[in-house]
Amino acid sequence: MINPDDLDINRIIIHRVHKKRPEEEFGFAEYSENLFDFGVTELETLKDRICSAFSKSKRFFKLEIARTEDESFFGNSRSIKNCNREEFLESSKNIADLLATSHDKRTIPSGLLLVMDGYFENNKHFVLVIKAELQEAFTIKEVNSQKLVELINDLFLSPAKDFYKIGYLVEDIDRENTFPNSDYSAYMYDDNFSSGKRNLAEYFYETFLGFSTSNNDKLLTKNYYTDVSNFIEGNVSGFENKKGLRNALNTLFRENTTGVINPQEFAELHFDDELLKKYGSEVGINYSHSFTKDLSLVDRRLQRGKINLIDDLKLEGPTDALNNVNVVNGQNVNFETLRLQIENGEIGQLITIKTD
Repeated sequence: MINPDDLDINRIIIHRVHKKRPEEEFGFAEYSENLFDFGVTELETLKDRICSAFSKSKRFFKLEIARTEDESFFGNSRSIKNCNREEFLESSKNIADLLATSHDKRTIPSGLLLVMDGYFENNKHFVLVIKAELQEAFTIKEVNSQKLVELINDLFLSPAKDFYKIGYLVEDIDRENTFPNSDYSAYMYDDNFSSGKRNLAEYFYETFLGFSTSNNDKLLTKNYYTDVSNFIEGNVSGFENKKGLRNALNTLFRENTTGVINPQEFAELHFDDELLKKYGSEVGINYSHSFTKDLSLVDRRLQRGKINLIDDLKLEGPTDALNNVNVVNGQNVNFETLRLQIENGEIGQLITIKTD
């Protein structure tokens, strides 16, 4: 977890970004012309809340900088370092415009955009943006200055509220990368993200921030597990064949000690030529390289599993317990062997499913 004492906040400004209206292509920004002062106590609370958000590993992601042009978030953030007050205001307005442009769907809500800069660990300059979403019925123009201050304090400081989305760009040397990722690190926190979602909010991380999730190990690990599981379910016939491949996939994730997932190697080991070809076009095309295994978003799935029976009927439970389950078609049952297995206790429970 980042220590709040390591964050030295320099300047803060808060703009308003509105949702897309029916007749418009994008949303629009409403600018503030003044820096915002939280006060000493409030500022410490804000820093605590930022650091707390960053400690939530299932919602905090290290990404890569993909867009570097001057008018991008990265370009504007670089220009903020060592700039004067007027230049900071102008760059922050450009950043607000970028967020407004990303509001290209009416389902993306309006919000307050906090833009701040400062130094991390004394010498690493950072720019951090927070978008706090507003209720549909809220009309910002109806709020007077005092009410606006109360609203801002409520949205950003109240422990009952969570930050919705944070973008964070900080100077950070990594010589194994190429510029700009060799000189800067990019992060995003998304309070609305859950392991059931495939990706972060695209409008925020990609369109607005210009970041990429393609090399994030947490997301790659989760999505590869999901994609291969779905591929096995949809393309492999026979319960025992599916069960064997599901166990092989779980073994790769639970017991592989190398710490690296090699998608091509797994497929070549476990799929025949026909399946391997189909896997390549449906799954493998999205995983062209090995990646470091990060089980942050997958742990629970490895502990619990499900077996699809017929129609919408599923059997769910602990993975180890499901390994003792066998499903056979009624036409292929040797009833004498089945009777003996029940009598000698080899089969503890028999479940039958009637069909129409």
